[in-house]
Amino acid sequence: MLRPMLRLKARSTFAAVALAAALGSGCADATSARGGGPGCPPACPAPALQPAAASAAPATPGPILAGFPGEAPAFDPARITPVLEDARLASARGLVEREAYAKAAQEIEAAMNATPAPAAEDGRAWLYQLGRIRALAGDPLGAARAYDAAAAAGGPLADHARFAAAQLLGQAGDADGALARARAIQPGLAIEAELELVIAGALAQKGDIEGAAARWRSYLGRSRRPAQWVQVTLRFARALLEHPSEAHAEEAARLARRVIDEAPGGAGGEEARGVEGQALGTLPSAKRKPFESPAPDELLARARGLVAARQSKEALRAADALMARPEAAGPSEFACEAAGLRAEALELLKRKAEASDAHGEAMSRCEGGAGRAEALYRAGRAAMRAGAPAEAARRFALLEKELPKHRLADDARYHGARAMLALGDEAQFVRVLSAMPEDYPEGDMVADGLFDVALFEIERGSWGGAVVPLTRALERFPRERAYHAAGRLPYYLGRAQIETGSREQGVALLERTIREYPLTYYMALAHARLGEIDPAAAARVVAEALDREEAAPFEIARSPVFAEPAFLRAVELARQGEARLARGELDLLGVGARTAPAELLWASAFLLARAGAPAQSHGILRTAMNAPRPDRVELTEWLDHYPAGRWRPAWELAYPRPFAGLVVAEAKRHGIPEALAYAIMREESAFEPRVSSPANAHGLMQLIVPTAKRMAKPLGLPWDAEALKRPEVNVALGCRYLSILRKEFPDNPLLAIPGYNAGGGAPRKWIAERPAQSFDLWVERIPYEETRLYTKRVLTSLAAYELLYAREKPSEALRTPLPASPTALSAIASVPSAAP
Repeated sequence: MLRPMLRLKARSTFAAVALAAALGSGCADATSARGGGPGCPPACPAPALQPAAASAAPATPGPILAGFPGEAPAFDPARITPVLEDARLASARGLVEREAYAKAAQEIEAAMNATPAPAAEDGRAWLYQLGRIRALAGDPLGAARAYDAAAAAGGPLADHARFAAAQLLGQAGDADGALARARAIQPGLAIEAELELVIAGALAQKGDIEGAAARWRSYLGRSRRPAQWVQVTLRFARALLEHPSEAHAEEAARLARRVIDEAPGGAGGEEARGVEGQALGTLPSAKRKPFESPAPDELLARARGLVAARQSKEALRAADALMARPEAAGPSEFACEAAGLRAEALELLKRKAEASDAHGEAMSRCEGGAGRAEALYRAGRAAMRAGAPAEAARRFALLEKELPKHRLADDARYHGARAMLALGDEAQFVRVLSAMPEDYPEGDMVADGLFDVALFEIERGSWGGAVVPLTRALERFPRERAYHAAGRLPYYLGRAQIETGSREQGVALLERTIREYPLTYYMALAHARLGEIDPAAAARVVAEALDREEAAPFEIARSPVFAEPAFLRAVELARQGEARLARGELDLLGVGARTAPAELLWASAFLLARAGAPAQSHGILRTAMNAPRPDRVELTEWLDHYPAGRWRPAWELAYPRPFAGLVVAEAKRHGIPEALAYAIMREESAFEPRVSSPANAHGLMQLIVPTAKRMAKPLGLPWDAEALKRPEVNVALGCRYLSILRKEFPDNPLLAIPGYNAGGGAPRKWIAERPAQSFDLWVERIPYEETRLYTKRVLTSLAAYELLYAREKPSEALRTPLPASPTALSAIASVPSAAP
């Protein structure tokens, strides 16, 4: 049964509200009467509502369907219609897409005046959207009037409209208006933290520094650190200094020091140092002493922050100071962390040998403490990076001996074996890895250990020697799901069976990989390998897998959560395009928690997609995909099905196509597959246009400035860091870079993928080192773990995008060239030997 819909009272009432909002008549809502909004008389009547009547255009149907009495409500994502997709607002939508916001606002006003009796949901939704568009057009007071009218119209977003009006009025200097609207908002909304800021700002404007300070402290004291805590912290500190007192100066100095210690090198660091200096300059020497001689835990926090911010030189100086303190003289929790931070700082500086020695020092400082296992493990990895496999093996063996039940013990066995192999002890390498199933029956590295034994046998030409460890691993782990391992055991066992003459069993295993691991990296390899043997069979297996999928709509289980006020608010916010605010309401229901019900997560993913937030939407499924939980099969079941029938919507959520017009145009312009552009974008930035990496790569396709500069010159585009956060610049430069990389590998353009991560010269170097290896083994032996995993991730995404959106075009992922680079192999083979 549809929930009842209300319509605004006929044209006279709606037109009054519309004109008040759209033309700025000065009549806002009843809340304004309490708050004395700008130009608003003390008695602005709220628009009357009455039951639905006949209308020229149907209202957007409600997304929540109540079932039979006593039945939980259902959620149908197909019924979610964004406000601007209403046919009556088509001209406004086009203007918004072109960022012509002022004209778009005029079009919304015209549509409001041209609609005699819109449904209540439509009327208030249009008013809210008008507020958003006016704000984007740079008309804060006009936007506030529209939001006031939307609040007066009621509905799930009335308080959000008041909040938006409060923000705008506060920014415009109307503190009283901002406070009146803010104080009328009911508790329990996701915007409560931001509301604290609005109230704090308004109180500060009115000179009530103590009231403002209480709100700022409340905001900064939340258990989950707010996204804009640096800016808020510094604003709070500056406000305190504007009202001089010793107490205010001390608090301002502490706030600035927190920014310096916990967010060094980031935005606000220089400003924080200035604020701290100003605050300390007003204090007597006795009060300055604690800041000039910080406590040990403060020094630890400072070093921790510097390491996290990758401020390597400053981190090393801070860690050296920590190690010089008497608290670091012997084994202790303080000494353990201090030594570990010093080792991490040396790693950031790429001083590998010194870092290995420093990790050795951390081992001794962590002796007997809770951090001992992590210290031993990190020390072993550092020794391997420093080219000291004997010391690495010793450290890993020590971890196994001292802490055999620790979660890192099987990791130590695995890496210790690799250290033994580096020392040339092949027999010991095979022996200790082969014993892992018995020694670590619950270990998460057992499959990797057995797989490495198989690869070792394959690389020395013994495919028969690989059969036993692969068979043992497949029996023990019949269903690996992590993206970098899904399907690897049946794929390589199939290869081994074919190589040893058991062709029928090998082909069956390749077909099994294709059927059971849809669009994974190893499924793509299996398809290419089977295609070489029997092209018709490869095509048939995929076609049969697609045909098996049920031709039915995707359904989300009914749940009482869909009737919760927070969910209803999230629905309306999604329709408005307010993805961030919608996600906040969904988080109130537990979407960010591991215990959230599957039906809520599915509904949230669809909602956020409709709100135009692909990064947040696909991130929900991606989390489940990369870290599947055995107890939450309903969140990962789609991975076991091909993108057809009822499962296609789930795949489209996980592999969206934002910025479609831009990507299509730039991919065509530079001669690369659209699917590849999207695969790179998905794995580089997860579709966040403004993201920057610790390595100073920016934007959707994560370009560093020097590369961007080379790509930009022929295109006449900017290439600075800020420009790279604009999609139209980033995608153009990223596609051009991909095109250049692909031309370097004409026989296997897929080599552009590791090249994009590690630089174009890296694949050429690795091919020269291993000219006889096939592509699958070549990828397994990419020496950089990051690049190896990146290559598998991108090829997985490429396969998905090709089959989802470009099935009519030849697939690159599913036709992976079997040699790493045929041209390179022949060129290398033709070079005369340098041997005497």
